[in-house]
Amino acid sequence: MEEQLILVSPTDRQTGVAPKMQVHHQGLRHRAFSILLFDPQGRLLMQQRAFGKYHSGGLWTNTCCGHPRKGERTAVAANRRLQEEMGMTCRLQKVASMLYHEQVSDQLIEHEFDHVFAGISQTDPIANPEEAESWQWLSLEEVAEQIEHTPDMFTIWFRRMVEQFGIEGVRQWFESVRKVSAARSMPSLPGAKTGSPWAVPPLYCPAPFRVDEALAGGVDDLLMPWIEKVGIFPGQLDRVRAMGFGRFAMLCHSDTDDPRRLLLQAQCMGALFALDDYYCDDERTGSDPRVIGRRLTVALAALEPVHLTSRFQPLLDRFLDSDPVLVGLSHYMQRVTELATPAQTARVRHEICAMFVSMTAEANWRVEQLMPPVWEYLAHRQANSFLPCLSLIDIVGGYELPANVYSAPEVRRITTLAASATIIANDLFSARKEQQAGIGDFNLPLLLAREQQCSPQQAMAQSAAIHDEIMHLYEAAELDVLPNASPLLERYLRGIKSWLAGNVEWHRTSGRYQV
Repeated sequence: MEEQLILVSPTDRQTGVAPKMQVHHQGLRHRAFSILLFDPQGRLLMQQRAFGKYHSGGLWTNTCCGHPRKGERTAVAANRRLQEEMGMTCRLQKVASMLYHEQVSDQLIEHEFDHVFAGISQTDPIANPEEAESWQWLSLEEVAEQIEHTPDMFTIWFRRMVEQFGIEGVRQWFESVRKVSAARSMPSLPGAKTGSPWAVPPLYCPAPFRVDEALAGGVDDLLMPWIEKVGIFPGQLDRVRAMGFGRFAMLCHSDTDDPRRLLLQAQCMGALFALDDYYCDDERTGSDPRVIGRRLTVALAALEPVHLTSRFQPLLDRFLDSDPVLVGLSHYMQRVTELATPAQTARVRHEICAMFVSMTAEANWRVEQLMPPVWEYLAHRQANSFLPCLSLIDIVGGYELPANVYSAPEVRRITTLAASATIIANDLFSARKEQQAGIGDFNLPLLLAREQQCSPQQAMAQSAAIHDEIMHLYEAAELDVLPNASPLLERYLRGIKSWLAGNVEWHRTSGRYQV
């Protein structure tokens, strides 16, 4: 009897089953998996498909691929197929998913929701000759070089995987499974310390698309004179450099290597974090929740010129010039107007204004000594998030996503879910720091610990679970839009994913969150 494949929606919801060859003749969307096994040195096990395979025979690809059977969990199917094809057993970890639709050989079509698994093995395969003609361990540099010079030697799905996630993304999959493997192998000693109760659990997120420390340093070299010129963070240049705003820009915007364009994101981070520290959160630097509303109202004049009569204009201008936070905001918006269209500039301004509204609400909680319910906090956090930074994706990339596309409900859903995921990650990484006296009282783990009467470790685990659930909602929303996306929208959606990956990596390493 012919193998039955699981048909799925763009979000991987099962919609039926169909015979394998019918699926591939008609290009029906179905569930699949791809496995990448690494050795301890990070070399990837490549398989050459047997010449007798029903399509793509003789081409080189990742370690193993296959389809789950009806009623079979995908992870179970991946382990089964790894044994059947390569004679190997290995602990596998899901690292990504991808949706693709491509013509392959023999007039067949692959249209797959592909679950990507990775693992580490210290043994060579015992390949099934009916499945694999040959195999070899290759460094990722060798893989990238061969794909560049002889792309037709590789399966289309493997090329799409490398194209979508980048060779550095594949390297991060190895690093991820290596760390998990090392943690599992460490002995548990009686009485051993478990670390901070506010330690951040593993988060579900794509691996960074690019890690280029030289480029990050170049952006910081441009940023630091600007920080000094506008006057924010006075006397703290070493601390600001340790925050790594240039690294943030490099990680999040992988579609450009122009330091001056990346500088715009670094300036955004510097200006908005200065406002957060001096106006909103850190009482040690003069933050006072009783006057935040008034301060933020005046800050609107730094975002968009306010036109007064000749009697009052000089008074406003002198005030704007006297406050480094406002100077920073004003200079940042000037750079936005240099690189962006008027519509893009208005979008950036709108996202900052929405953030100001939610900052005022948080100040009211503090003044009234209120503890908001978690649902209200999460709703507030969508606006009080990294949306102002996300609004720069196409500007930094050097193109324009049309305003009607940026604001379309289905695209807006993707963007706001990404913003919520990134700010929950921020809450997790900043939770330990925010236990210090004089710093803001509101973050998701703290609210959960109080509302649920649970330990910090349990609150951190719940917060990570909420982050991961939002990430899955984001992926589903993206998959709903991708099949009909224009090339510009595809580029923007890839920018969102790059931004998500870079944001978590930056939080993990930034000096801003070290105590």
